[in-house]
Order: sequence, then C-alpha cells, then structure tokens
Amino acid sequence: MHETVIAKPRSLPTKIATGARNLARLIFIRWPQRRRQRLQLLELTDERLRDIGIEPHQARQEASRPFWD
Repeated sequence: MHETVIAKPRSLPTKIATGARNLARLIFIRWPQRRRQRLQLLELTDERLRDIGIEPHQARQEASRPFWD
C-alpha cells in the first residue's frame, strides 16, 4: 500500500528567500559569466568560430547583447 504525502505549501517568507537567492545567483554568477563568454567570442579567429559552427557576424551580434539578456 502506498502512503500519500501532501506537500505543505511554502510560506511567503520562504518564497521571498528563495526568490532573493535565485536573483543573487543571477546577478553575481550568471551575468558576469555571460558577459565574459560573449567577449571571448570576439577574441576567436574567424576560422575558430567556424570550427564551432558560428559565423563571425553571429559572434559580433552575440557579443553586443547586454549581459542580462
């Protein structure tokens, strides 16, 4: 026989804390990573870009995107 477990709904403070933690992770980890990776694309030669399946104009477009996008 299976036991049914009913999940207790999260409280508002728990939801806020989780949201704040996710926002902090986005601001302090993901955004700088994205910006660095996009700038590194500009450093690759056209030949290397094509090796990874990206055209030079695509690399320039990607690098020009804002870090939050």
